[in-house]
Amino acid sequence: MASPFVYEEPVDPSGLIDRAGELRLLEDRALDGRNSRLEGARRYGKTSLLRATLAAVQRDGAIPIEVGFLGCVTAADVAQRIERAYSAQLDSRLRRWYDGLVRTLNPTVSAAPAGVGVKATPQISAPGLLDRLALPRRIHERTGRPCVIAFDEFQEVVRIDAALPGVFRSELEGQGNAAAYIFSGSHPGLMRALFGDRRHAFFAQAAPVEVGRLPPDDLADYIVARFADGRRDPGEALGPLLDAAEGHPQRAMLLAHHLYERLDAGQRGDIEAWIDALQAARLEGRGEVQVLWESCTSLERRVLKVIAQRTVALGSHEADVRFGLPKGGSARAAVERLLGDGHLVDDAATRTGWRLVDPFLGSWLRES
Repeated sequence: MASPFVYEEPVDPSGLIDRAGELRLLEDRALDGRNSRLEGARRYGKTSLLRATLAAVQRDGAIPIEVGFLGCVTAADVAQRIERAYSAQLDSRLRRWYDGLVRTLNPTVSAAPAGVGVKATPQISAPGLLDRLALPRRIHERTGRPCVIAFDEFQEVVRIDAALPGVFRSELEGQGNAAAYIFSGSHPGLMRALFGDRRHAFFAQAAPVEVGRLPPDDLADYIVARFADGRRDPGEALGPLLDAAEGHPQRAMLLAHHLYERLDAGQRGDIEAWIDALQAARLEGRGEVQVLWESCTSLERRVLKVIAQRTVALGSHEADVRFGLPKGGSARAAVERLLGDGHLVDDAATRTGWRLVDPFLGSWLRES
């Protein structure tokens, strides 16, 4: 039996662990026509939660649409992503109507000179984008059913042009009961600024729903149950696995996968199997850790080293002597950058008040 632990991509709703409260809140808010935004670190399962929410509201009669903006670099790209999402996800009867409707909308691209090729319309307020943002109103007028739209990697919209979120809001705020929106992104700093800074168009337009680390008891129940389905037992490897994962959803599944792969049906995990699984998982995750480390400045690296220890305070004599991190505002500024980029999360149990998001990075820094 192949490993049941999915870690390379978002999981289906049945694979969610300990997200019932968040799922219920998102579903209730969406069906009431209220907007939400997911707050959480990378690989904490935000996209999986988005998709579970869309599946839930569909059962209640809403029309779900998921749009991912990763890779968009122009307003025309954004408009095309929205158009393609509706085309791919509407049911067959609505899609036939939509196929006709979309041909009446303003184009997302315009003809190039001499009729050769196409070129993207450069204006951020391109009519083609506004037409596609207005699709929930058109669907509601036809069906009487609301849409629930998930905008994933929404920080890409901000990166295209700082004024582009204002174009979104100009259409979205007038849709009333026709639609509710759930926003998510992998850059916590940009997302917090967009929805929490009065200077931005989406200030206070979506309530935050936090997606945090997974509790060890729920993780243990899930892992043991999946092992049992394959007639395996994590045995004495379960405790070290939970400690190494530190509640990180993707890392927990990666570790569980490698442990599962080392056991045959009827076998029970032991420390030897655990050590092999840990080494394999860390090897698989090494590239990500190296990319992150190489992207950091010298000051940020020192800050990460101190935070990884958990028992050393920022600005302390020990931080200066052991890691070359002197007191001063520069360290705090580095923390803010790392927090905004999604590499740190709050943790009151540590001396710094922070914890590294990736436990593999933390263990590497403590051991190096």
